[in-house]
Amino acid sequence: MTSRTLNGALALFLALFMPPLATANAGAGAWETVAGARVRLIVAGAPEQGAGDAVSPPPDAALEFEMEPGWHIYWRFPGETGIPTEADFSASRGLEAATLRYPAPERHDDGYSTSIVYKDHVVLPIDLVTDGSTDPAVLRATVRFGICSDICVPGEAHLELPLAGERDLAQQMKIASARLKLPLPQDDTAPRIASVTIEDSGGSDASTILVEADLSGSGTSIDLFAEGAPGSYNAVPRLLERKGKSARFTLPVTGLKSADDGSRPLELTLVEGARAVTFQTDIPGDASPSR
Repeated sequence: MTSRTLNGALALFLALFMPPLATANAGAGAWETVAGARVRLIVAGAPEQGAGDAVSPPPDAALEFEMEPGWHIYWRFPGETGIPTEADFSASRGLEAATLRYPAPERHDDGYSTSIVYKDHVVLPIDLVTDGSTDPAVLRATVRFGICSDICVPGEAHLELPLAGERDLAQQMKIASARLKLPLPQDDTAPRIASVTIEDSGGSDASTILVEADLSGSGTSIDLFAEGAPGSYNAVPRLLERKGKSARFTLPVTGLKSADDGSRPLELTLVEGARAVTFQTDIPGDASPSR
């Protein structure tokens, strides 16, 4: 057999039995690598259209981060130090809106400051609203974040992924799992914020916020994170006491900014085990949870 015949037979074999590299993973975009991490867009594919749907429902998409051992990125509010993880989707096609969602994070103390982070691997779901056009939608994201280990560097990635295509079960399960970790508005069941009060320590800037939480169990891990109005640089709440199915946290008022209307909004995210809930209030003012 001549070399030309052998090469032709090999090419035919590859064409018949080997999938093209470009379409080997239609539900995921290319990885973009930065120091200590890599990031990409993933999509579960086009959902099935119901009989009563005027237009097809939007596909489920997400940002996926993989960090090298010892590295971390930050939550939407980084805590006492760090750069928040954010994404701009304005260059997308066929979408009316795209909103990045954040699963429950974890606390990180480096001995100097306390941050709110994601480690190892995290999937951040994206809520999509299509614009009703018939053209295939394309999700484009400019992602900005901080990536830290012994050093901290700013990261930026420019990602693109078509939203058309067959269902990708692996990506669908990955995104669905991440959505289960999204904090939900609290209700009357634990875990929940039971009360938020102000303790005056001799001046408004020295005042302390005391947060009492009802828990569903006595042995589960718990944590609390706080976000003020844009521009706030508040500390991360500290666990003051835990007894059975209740816990108390403390947070200095220092660093909590006022909103444009003069109010001082505060959003609390309570994490107990695999569950997370949110509660919003104003400081000062009526800080009792509404039912």
